[in-house]
Amino acid sequence: MNINIKYYVLTIASIFVALGVGIFIGFMLDGQKIFSEQQTAIINELEQKFKDLQAENANLKNTIQDLNKEINYYNQYHQIIFPELIANRLAGVKVAIIETTNEFIFSGMRNALLKAGATIQSITIIKESFDSGSDIQVENLTSFLSSKYGVSVDLKRLNEFVAQKLSHAIVTGEDVDLINYLKSNGYIDFTGVPGNVDFVIIAGGSNNKDNNANTIDVPIIKEVKLLNIPIVGVEQSDAKYSYIDVYKKQHISTVDDVDSIIGQTALIMVMEGKEGNYGIKQGAMSLMPDSFGNAPSNITQKR
Repeated sequence: MNINIKYYVLTIASIFVALGVGIFIGFMLDGQKIFSEQQTAIINELEQKFKDLQAENANLKNTIQDLNKEINYYNQYHQIIFPELIANRLAGVKVAIIETTNEFIFSGMRNALLKAGATIQSITIIKESFDSGSDIQVENLTSFLSSKYGVSVDLKRLNEFVAQKLSHAIVTGEDVDLINYLKSNGYIDFTGVPGNVDFVIIAGGSNNKDNNANTIDVPIIKEVKLLNIPIVGVEQSDAKYSYIDVYKKQHISTVDDVDSIIGQTALIMVMEGKEGNYGIKQGAMSLMPDSFGNAPSNITQKR
């Protein structure tokens, strides 16, 4: 019987194919087992990390709750102690408040001044810059100023001119018709009585990069100092664009967190004669003065 050579070739080829298929199947089975084990290990590790994060989150929540309770206790303490601490510290002191922005409400500061015994003689809120109205409004304003003061007002210096004259009227009680004009034309809000002022608080800060700190606040500060009236600059802690550096360049005391009880305490201490730059922002010399002054009669201001 003759066996064809092709038979041997096919047989050998079949054997190698069968071996290859077997090896492949075995490899795949081992690979699936290894993959399954790795997948299980990863899942177990993720589950453990998730449990650890849950535990950490629970601990953080408990810590936050404890801190909130502690903060609440401190707030209650402050509310009780603060009025006693500042009572009559500013008795008889007549204050004019000039707010050069209407972006913030300084009610906390006002209440603190009243609790300290001060008299708020007037509150002026500058609602917009004096050169920001329509052409007709600006023309009417410059005509009024030219007629009243007998000078030609440069439009480029309109803010500075009005700010200086307005602060003079607020402090001295003169030129009340300027206050009335600005109020009736929507430039300012004014309550109280002008004149008879012992201390001026200028309240600034802004949430807008384009502000009038140099063209309105600075002329006010310069005029008040010329009138020999002490002045302090304040703003709230959440003011995005601070005016404090501008105020410091005019060599006046400042408080940059007057919306807080600590800032309000610092303000009263400054008004008693503790000069300096206080608050929580960069550039503050300390959080607050180290002690109160002796008496309201000792009110002084760096010039």
